[in-house]
Formats: sequence, structure tokens, C-alpha cells
Amino acid sequence: MVAVIDGGVRDVPYLRKIHFPVFAFGIVPSTSVNQYRFAGAHVPVVCDGAPVHPHDVIVADENGVVVPRGRAAVVLALAQQMGFNEHSKYLIIDKYKSIEEAVREFGRL
Repeated sequence: MVAVIDGGVRDVPYLRKIHFPVFAFGIVPSTSVNQYRFAGAHVPVVCDGAPVHPHDVIVADENGVVVPRGRAAVVLALAQQMGFNEHSKYLIIDKYKSIEEAVREFGRL
């Protein structure tokens, strides 16, 4: 279960403590009592202009990324390739003791 909120969230330390993933516009200090309304579970929403549908794959950090279910395999393959490239850069930097060599090899850091 994950919460996707088209608004702010509070009590972030507690949410992290209980390992409950919440994706929102930001953190707010106000209480949610009489401020927000529950719109439903397992319903499509739009967050910051991005549509999020039930069963979409949400892979995220503090920046948040929503992956439409039909594109999950493609996005996973791209992410794995990016991870491989990232770790390969470290090997080049270590081998040549040069960030410039890694940039020449990969076109960027």
C-alpha cells in the first residue's frame, strides 16, 4: 500500500518510522482535520499534472516517479542499464584516478 496525495503531508518522521510510503507535493505543518477530504482508494488521481492510476508502478525517492503499468518492463530495463553505467564510471575513475577519463568514456558523470 502507498499513499499518493495531491497536496501536502505532515508527520513525515512517523511515516518514515512505520515505513509507509507517501508521495505528495510537499510537507505541511497543518493538521489534516477539516483541511483535506478522502477522495477514495484505488482511483485515478493527478499529482502535479501527472496522472496516476490504480496498479501503476510507483518507484520513487523524495523526487517521486510514477511508471504506467504498461511501461514498467521498459523502465526497469533502462534503470538497470543506468545503474550499470553508473557503477562502471566508478571503475574507470578508480582505474585511471581521473574524473576526466570517466567523462570522456561516458560523456558525463
